[in-house]
Amino acid sequence: PEPRAHGTAVAGRLFGDYGYAPHAQLYSASVFYKRDAYQEGAATHSLIQALDWLLQENVTVINMSLAGPPNALLELSLNTAATKGAIVVAAVGNEGPASPPLFPAAYPSVIGVTAVDDKAQIYRWAVQGKHVEIAAHGVGVRTARIGDSYGYESGTSMAAPMVTAYLAHLLYARALSHDQARQHLAKFAVDKGETGRDSVFGVGVLPRHSALE
Repeated sequence: PEPRAHGTAVAGRLFGDYGYAPHAQLYSASVFYKRDAYQEGAATHSLIQALDWLLQENVTVINMSLAGPPNALLELSLNTAATKGAIVVAAVGNEGPASPPLFPAAYPSVIGVTAVDDKAQIYRWAVQGKHVEIAAHGVGVRTARIGDSYGYESGTSMAAPMVTAYLAHLLYARALSHDQARQHLAKFAVDKGETGRDSVFGVGVLPRHSALE
């Protein structure tokens, strides 16, 4: 069975009453499957097929609110996406600060996003490390749920769409390269924690209003 709750919540952070990119066009690839009543998974071939399809549809900003172990084939596919001009944003994961890096956020070609609350405090379960690139609001956020309702969610999966929306706004206004997009993120991020980039907040916290400008 294809689970829909997580994807709906992520989409709700882009669209709807609480989304940051309400006028964008959404392409949604179903990659998850239900393992049991409590667990969901995403097969490598599903992720690669999804990336191929999105590239064929000329999608320039790809949000991946998922995290797992490293995979050479997935890394190759992500590198291909980057060479074709796509920017991939991924959640760093919610396995806690002692967790090893999770993927795809830890791949160099991907922008890894962590989550903070409305006071810019780090989400207690967010993965930390040198691969963390930027932080965004993702704790106690209101978003869509299946069944035409809204609710509150927390996690790095909820923070990634805010960065995705911001990049989509940038690319709509100007043609940026992968490196230029990352420079813009660093420019608008508010430094937090240690001076400069650190393993908790990355380059800093993206202000919520920035994604709407």
